[in-house]
This record gives sequence, C-alpha cells and structure tokens, in this order.
Amino acid sequence: TLMRIIEEIERNLEKPNFTVNDMAKVANTSQRNLLRKVKAQTGLNLIELKTMVKIKHAMELLQRTDMTIAEIAFTIGYNDPLHFSKIFKRVVGMPPANYRKACKESKKT
Repeated sequence: TLMRIIEEIERNLEKPNFTVNDMAKVANTSQRNLLRKVKAQTGLNLIELKTMVKIKHAMELLQRTDMTIAEIAFTIGYNDPLHFSKIFKRVVGMPPANYRKACKESKKT
C-alpha cells in the first residue's frame, strides 16, 4: 500500500490539489486508516511524505537538468517558486540553487 501511495504521489507531482482523499481512494481505504498506516510505516504524516517525495524528485531534476528553479517548482506542483525554495531549504538544509551548485562541484572532483 505504501509503495502504491508513493507511486501515485509521483504520478501526480504537478497537481497541487492531489489530496489525502485522492490518495485514500487509490489505496482503497479511508482517509483515517491511510493516515494511520503511513504514520506507522514511515513516521511521517501524509503531507510530510508527499513533501519528501516531491523534494526527492526536485533534487533529481536539479542534478540532471538545467531547468530553472521556477520550472522545477511548477513541475512538482508548487505554484510559488519562493515557497518551494523555502520548503526545499527546510528539508535539504540549503536552497535549491546552492544544492545544484554543490552537485556540479562534487562531479568535478
């Protein structure tokens, strides 16, 4: 069930309005049961899990593409690039531009 939810989050990255209810339908369970299962299996609530999946995808895009930060934000479902950058920094510990720069520098060495 957890892998199915993660796959569904990945499939719907660009949809900011992909809700807990949508995820519960995919998992064929109630919202409450889904929230409980995700928390028990990951230690994260569903919003945190969704954020982690999105940030992981953003990290891959920052490493592999030349997309702008704004393009990446929109691609993973954030309507506001500034908000995306704040979330990214909170999760990763540095802004997206610094992360991209650090990745490029580590490839050189």
